[in-house]
Amino acid sequence: MNPVIKLFSLLTKRERLQLIPFCIGILLTAGLEIVEIGSLGPFMAVIVDPDIIQRQPLLFRIYSAAGFQSTQSFLVFLGCTVFALVFSVTVLKMAVTYISCRFVANCNHSLGVRLFQQYLYQPYQFFLYNNTGELSKNLLAEVGAVISGVLRPSADILVRGILTAGILVFLTIIQPIIAVLALAIFGILYVVLYGSIRSRLNRYGRKVREANFSRYKIVAEAFGGIKDVKILGKEYFFSHFFNSGEKEYVGAQMASQILSSLPSQIMQSLAIGFALVLLIMSLITQGSLTQILPLVAVYAFAIMRLSPNIQIGFQDLANIRYNTHTVDALYEHLTGLPPPDISDVQTMYNAPDVLLFTQCIEISDVGFSYPSSGKPVLREINLRINKNSTVGFVGSTGCGKTTLVDIIIGLMEPDTGAILADGNPVVFSSVGNGVRRNVAPWQRNFGYVPQQIYLTDDTIAANIAFGIPQDIRDKNAIEQAARTANLHTFVAAELPDGYDTMIGEKGIRLSGGQRQRIGIARALYHDPSILIMDEATSALDSVTEEAVMDAIHNLTHSKTIIIIAHRLSTVRECDTICLMEKGQIMARGTYDELIDGNAHFRAMAKVKR
Repeated sequence: MNPVIKLFSLLTKRERLQLIPFCIGILLTAGLEIVEIGSLGPFMAVIVDPDIIQRQPLLFRIYSAAGFQSTQSFLVFLGCTVFALVFSVTVLKMAVTYISCRFVANCNHSLGVRLFQQYLYQPYQFFLYNNTGELSKNLLAEVGAVISGVLRPSADILVRGILTAGILVFLTIIQPIIAVLALAIFGILYVVLYGSIRSRLNRYGRKVREANFSRYKIVAEAFGGIKDVKILGKEYFFSHFFNSGEKEYVGAQMASQILSSLPSQIMQSLAIGFALVLLIMSLITQGSLTQILPLVAVYAFAIMRLSPNIQIGFQDLANIRYNTHTVDALYEHLTGLPPPDISDVQTMYNAPDVLLFTQCIEISDVGFSYPSSGKPVLREINLRINKNSTVGFVGSTGCGKTTLVDIIIGLMEPDTGAILADGNPVVFSSVGNGVRRNVAPWQRNFGYVPQQIYLTDDTIAANIAFGIPQDIRDKNAIEQAARTANLHTFVAAELPDGYDTMIGEKGIRLSGGQRQRIGIARALYHDPSILIMDEATSALDSVTEEAVMDAIHNLTHSKTIIIIAHRLSTVRECDTICLMEKGQIMARGTYDELIDGNAHFRAMAKVKR
């Protein structure tokens, strides 16, 4: 019951209320099914001995009240009644099945969306420590596995359990000794069979989850680095590891299916055997088929109804046990992570709130360490960036440049110190679930150009206006951003479909420089007041870089520009250049001032004195 309880706790209040009509339908079905089985006895009794109508008070009362004139017509009436009950039970079962399937489908959609939002709204650091292949697997495979392996079987067990209990109660009333004996035999056998396989089902379920993660990871890595795979000839390496993961995944699935199906087949065979034993014993004790036929018919019909319930119910229990680890993982991620706060997030259709600043951004005593290392990445950083100025950060790899910019943007919160806009903190902590940050309005000031541009398998226009539906894209803003990024001439002159040209997955049909310029155009589409260039031109050739930087320099003193670069030529025109070493700003000034006053900077610029 543990995985069922955990999954039930993840349902919303509305989803739990949807179970009420479902349970009502099950109870009605169970009641009708009992009446249906019970009606078969009188029908068979009249067939075997028509004179029973006169001897049985209830039958005689119905016969007389309805004004029947012959036994034959009464028999037809009883047959039609039995058929009507069978048909009504079938209709009710179809309705319950519809309600069940709709409930399960709604839960599948709800859990998938909620888990995606749970991941998507986590802080940026969450994605630094979690494999995206694992997250994708949880969303695209595990939610479905939980629904099909736990929620659907649980609903099925509820339906079949209530129907089975109702039939057993009815059989106990008409033949208590036989019913109790059958219940004891099958109950003990059920417990023994399930107990013998539950631990193995648990083990196979864990293996499947681990193997599934391996499959997703290998596929993502192979296709994500397909160019390296081809150049280095690593097809066999990835194929071999995928084969291993796939073999373990399929093997564990096969074993679980065998374990869950064989015992249920045994239960079904024993049910049929029990019916035959009942028939033989009744013949021996009663001695007349005429006397026992109605009872045998009722039991045979009841066993026919019970047999699939017993068989499928066992498979459902096995499926729930098999998916225990998957439920645990889903439960942990939906309850163990801070819940997403989307109440104050503006949609793309509304004018977003922007935390404007008119004077400067201040970095005050900022220190930061990644939780996994504990070693300080930034130490006592103090810096003032005036509005519409251009600031460059240079230094060796690992000196903290990108981490500092991530903190300025609000992607990460400093351990010490603060980021201030016109003296007001843009990142703060408050009571509640974890850390709540007011950075959404602050982040709308930024246009960000990373070193590696992520491009979707869509048009150039869609990649520039990233995340905005086609019907509300601003074509003029797209073209203006492309012109600034030195991209428009290429699109207009060389692409027959212009901005509607499909660029392939991750922009595979474009050169590195073209992909980078699309990223710059994307950053400029919203006309941000602060532009971040994080090694944005490192993949460009010197001619293209010069053209792009000329366009960026044309924005000088109309936007605040922050540039991270290895090549000092990229930051030569900056108002201020900060030289960073070991998480600290070791020197700052203009290009010429640093050339004159800092030996390390001169060495980087390869200037001899």
